Amino acid sequence: MTITELAAKLGADVKGPGDIEIRGVAGIHDAREGDVTYISDQKHRNDLTACRASAVIISPDMLDVSLPALVVKNPRFAFSLALEIFYVKPYRPGGISERAIIGRDVVIGNEQTIHPNVVVVDGAKICSRVTLYPGVYVGGASIIGDDTVLYPNVSIREGVSLGCRVIVHSGTVIGSDGFGFVTDGGQHHKIPQVGGVIIEDDVEIGANCTIDRATLGNTLIKKGTKLDNMVHIAHNVTIGEHCLIAGQSGVAGSSTVGNYVVVGGKVAISDHLTIGDRVMIGGGSGVAQDIPSGQVIAGYPAIPIRDWLKAQAVLPKLPELKKLVSQLVDSINELKNNRT
Repeated sequence: MTITELAAKLGADVKGPGDIEIRGVAGIHDAREGDVTYISDQKHRNDLTACRASAVIISPDMLDVSLPALVVKNPRFAFSLALEIFYVKPYRPGGISERAIIGRDVVIGNEQTIHPNVVVVDGAKICSRVTLYPGVYVGGASIIGDDTVLYPNVSIREGVSLGCRVIVHSGTVIGSDGFGFVTDGGQHHKIPQVGGVIIEDDVEIGANCTIDRATLGNTLIKKGTKLDNMVHIAHNVTIGEHCLIAGQSGVAGSSTVGNYVVVGGKVAISDHLTIGDRVMIGGGSGVAQDIPSGQVIAGYPAIPIRDWLKAQAVLPKLPELKKLVSQLVDSINELKNNRT
């Protein structure tokens, strides 16, 4: 399509000729003639000098670029839309494979794509335009909402509810038993985990994640939240709306995470905590206490980011400071000896 046609789809203004043909979308260093690329801030402006793209998506404060431009408020978002326009194929139902195993009293909506070796257990409900890739298991009485995609080898245990437009990547298990045991007579006895899991609309869950069912009630992940690969959500946890949780992070049982929380990689959040709205947690942090809304924290244990940065600045100087303290102690002792 031409630059003008693409601009209409992106809601962008055109700077320069609009009749140039765009055939693809690429990053600034990989773009070739016929591609559209983007820059999101001033520090990447110099990268355009050697860029061979036919057009660039920019923000209104960068109008002096030499390439034909599509001007939008959020270039990165517009770039993602361009990728979708050029490369994401419209959904076309593939039907139900004869090699899928469908149990009794399963409710199946319209326009399904259910691949071979899928197992759907008695009493489950599969809504419309759902895609189940090979090896998917859907437990009894579970619900899979409209336009949801479960990639290969996803396990949805019994009594789990997935909303609309949910994406679950390969190897993830939703509804596994929570880690609940009681010790009596020198032995650990399993506490039955009889609750469920509710995943609301527009949630995306990465590969090899584990989301435990509640002991009682439900583990809950609210709408719009995105989990990276290898994230663990324990029993009776509530994750708020539109959160971002990076890989290898874990939230222990019965904790509550607010809305728009951003969690870096390898973060550990202890049990029975409350994390307020719009909290940001630096990678590798350990959270052991409640965090009020709006805080930015880091470290192990996690503390306000400014305090953590000050502590990090001191760490390389500790050997020198230790030596200085030893010298001061020696000097003080020498003064004491001279007085006596």
